[in-house]
Amino acid sequence: MESVYDVFISYSSKDQKIVEGICGYLEARGIRCFVAYRDIPRGVVWAKAIVEALDCSRMMVVAFSESFNSSDQTDREIEIASEDGKPILTFRLSDEKFKGAKKYYLKNLNWIDAFPNPDQAFGNLCQDVCRLLGKEIVKQQFPQPQSQPEVERRSIEVPTTNDHIGKPLRNQPLNTLNGHEFVDLGLPSGLKWATCNVGATKPEEYGCYVAWGETRSKSIYDDSTSETRKKNIYSLDENGYIGSDDNLTLSHDAARQQWGGSWRLPTLAEFDELIDNTTFEWITCNGVNGYLVKSNKNNNSIFLPAAGWFLGSSPRHEGEWGRYWTSTAYAGDSDHAGSLGFDTDYFESHWSCRSGGFSVRPVSE
Repeated sequence: MESVYDVFISYSSKDQKIVEGICGYLEARGIRCFVAYRDIPRGVVWAKAIVEALDCSRMMVVAFSESFNSSDQTDREIEIASEDGKPILTFRLSDEKFKGAKKYYLKNLNWIDAFPNPDQAFGNLCQDVCRLLGKEIVKQQFPQPQSQPEVERRSIEVPTTNDHIGKPLRNQPLNTLNGHEFVDLGLPSGLKWATCNVGATKPEEYGCYVAWGETRSKSIYDDSTSETRKKNIYSLDENGYIGSDDNLTLSHDAARQQWGGSWRLPTLAEFDELIDNTTFEWITCNGVNGYLVKSNKNNNSIFLPAAGWFLGSSPRHEGEWGRYWTSTAYAGDSDHAGSLGFDTDYFESHWSCRSGGFSVRPVSE
């Protein structure tokens, strides 16, 4: 059977929050994951969906914990993966001894000790996953398009403060376009950045969330409801999603459709321009965490709240992480599109799964 997923993540539902972090980290780096809470549609027979997903996955990552150790369901998942000869990599969330079937199947395999701070071991997990999959295979499946800028991690120092009254957000020259405020950050392109997210009226408000290529919020964000995932759209096509410049057409641009005028989503290159010409400070603005993004040219600034994102029907990591869509498609891959991602330790542009509900920060020439 053809592999649809690189990694099947086996986990206990009690560990879902950390699994969301694992999945987000791997998928941001081009590794397609199956996670049951997101990828099994409602009404589908659970056991059948699990078996089919295992058949369509190249390897398994086990999120091992005390709860996982006592789960009979995970015994069956490990047994199937082992019988099919799939690589199994254990990511240990706690220092529990393997019990029962876990001891039989996992004790003699390699594992990563990720406790007590699992998120600090995500990088090691990603490296080992790529090694087990084969680096050259991963590069083939997710090639870096020559027509798009190289996406690389930008290391930055992140000073923090306990509170911020918002003065740098307001005591600066502001103009309006079609009823929405914007700031001139003195960027080389002359691009103007809005002061608020779509759906917000203040810089610190989260605003709405949309899937890539869609223009309105919805109740569930997953593969089954994603228009651009269902239609397998990745190039100029009859549906009019993506133009010849590999960016969303304005009819499928959430910023243009909700704000009108000349507002639109930024491209991946325009987010990179923002990163290259500003400094970043993680602050709490009127009780909301996020980044104060300050121009190196004229000291004007915008605030990007850490609004988290939506998977399924629930918000994830509000106040901790931010995810913002760009209009840039990943050429040749209908699963991913360009985005800006951040938490307290990083601020970078990368590729994300199109079905997630992310924030939108409009721009205009």
